[in-house]
Amino acid sequence: MLSVGSSLSPTYQPSALTTFNARSIAVNEALPADESTTRFPPVDESEAVAAPGADGEAAAAEQSKREQLSKAEAELALVEQQEISELAARDREVRAHEQAHVAVGGQHAGTASYTYERGPDGRQYAVAGEVPISTSPVSGDPQATIDKMEQVRRAALAPAEPSSADRAIAAQAAQLIAQARAELATAEADDSASAAAASQATDGQEQGETEATDEPAAAPVAELALYRSIAAEPGGPSLQASA
Repeated sequence: MLSVGSSLSPTYQPSALTTFNARSIAVNEALPADESTTRFPPVDESEAVAAPGADGEAAAAEQSKREQLSKAEAELALVEQQEISELAARDREVRAHEQAHVAVGGQHAGTASYTYERGPDGRQYAVAGEVPISTSPVSGDPQATIDKMEQVRRAALAPAEPSSADRAIAAQAAQLIAQARAELATAEADDSASAAAASQATDGQEQGETEATDEPAAAPVAELALYRSIAAEPGGPSLQASA
């Protein structure tokens, strides 16, 4: 046996090789006809398949990696599909909410605007929205203010689930309605007082005219009495009825 790193003698000749049947032969000895010409024992292929080497292990590892990758992709696709479903449902909810404001708000409501979010499929989904609406009172017309604010209040509460901002607008509209009703009541009271004062002034004027008309009627009576007195005197003129 040689040591690792040792050098061989120039005259060294191996004496024999061990073959598969463990029979020692000389290097220059002719092999029998039934013997293989190889100097190494034959390989049993069935054993090689049953016990894979490095290549088989690498293939198995690659196959396992592919299976794990396929599983991860399937899970990711499921998560993305769930996210897309949620975004689509949110989009429908937001649009229905804002369109309810627009439909009921009428001329007092503006155009709906939306905030979008891109989904895993690349589409834009509405996740929030708003509709501008006028809450200013009608100057000098309490009844018109009441009519407007009632419509604004209905528009704010039109969606199935009003937001906190919607409820705040509805409360503001209700407050303006109360103020307008108070102004209207005050105006009606002032109108009633003015009408009563005008009526009293008219009655007083008519009564004064009646009294002024009655006074001249006493003059003919006095004149008639005078005539009678004169006629009764001796030598005075007399009145006679003419035919």
